Amino acid sequence: MRASRLIELLLLLQVRGRATAPELAAELEVSVRTVYRDVEALVAAGVPVRTETGRRGGVVLESGYRVGGEPQLAETLAAVPSIADALGVEVAGRDTATASVRERLLIEPEDWFKDKDDVPWLAAVARGVWEGRELRLDYRSKGGASAPVVHPLGLVLKGHTWYLIARSRRGADRTYRVSRISEVALLDHTFERPDDFDLAEAWARSTQAFIASIPRYMVSVRVAPDAERYLGLLQEGTPPLPLAIDVARDDAGWACLELRFERPDSAARLLLQLGAGVEVLAPAELRTLLADSARRMDLLYT
Repeated sequence: MRASRLIELLLLLQVRGRATAPELAAELEVSVRTVYRDVEALVAAGVPVRTETGRRGGVVLESGYRVGGEPQLAETLAAVPSIADALGVEVAGRDTATASVRERLLIEPEDWFKDKDDVPWLAAVARGVWEGRELRLDYRSKGGASAPVVHPLGLVLKGHTWYLIARSRRGADRTYRVSRISEVALLDHTFERPDDFDLAEAWARSTQAFIASIPRYMVSVRVAPDAERYLGLLQEGTPPLPLAIDVARDDAGWACLELRFERPDSAARLLLQLGAGVEVLAPAELRTLLADSARRMDLLYT
């Protein structure tokens, strides 16, 4: 269970109040069973979320509960202590139930073999978010360096990467990757948090804009059952995992998938990791790239 997914689940419920498990599974790109396991973890942490049966049933977050307030922040982060430590939030000693969760549940959001971002300024950024204080950021991006003064409105942990959503003094929202912040000045000036700001909606807009900017190179493949465990190696081309129960399969049991990559060369490089466990059906140019690579490897080893 990824710690970031618990926060995403809470944010979705905060926006909607109620949602079905299949709806949440589709949003989070996990199975329905995983959604129910996540709900159980939140309940154990003291978060007022419950499941209801019946025609109008689903997963329900108690009205008025807001992620990030006190004592809700401590209760939520009790289930994900590694995140609490990174943000500099003290959640120990809240109550017996919370302490019990911390003693029995530790969730590491990092993979064994993936380097996490270096975020030395994360705690300072988080403090600006919690206290409603302006930040001056020394920020590096593809467009060059900048030093904006911003109103920090929320933090998002996407997989292994931290992002800050902040509003400029002119009222424009922007998303900053925290690892690209080279220095932070926590200013004394405070700001009024805008009533119309919703973190989940702001993140959704930012995500949609980012996805729209990525080149689309669609690939049709069939994947052998024993190769499905390696689909996570495909990076940006990884489909929602685990594969849905109703995913299309051919007569041999191979899963038929549509994958999205940025470019033909990156698609070929990533798909080669699955060896004979994957067959590209289209486009033809990618089949040619893979066939050429296979021939070169055959000459090298024979």
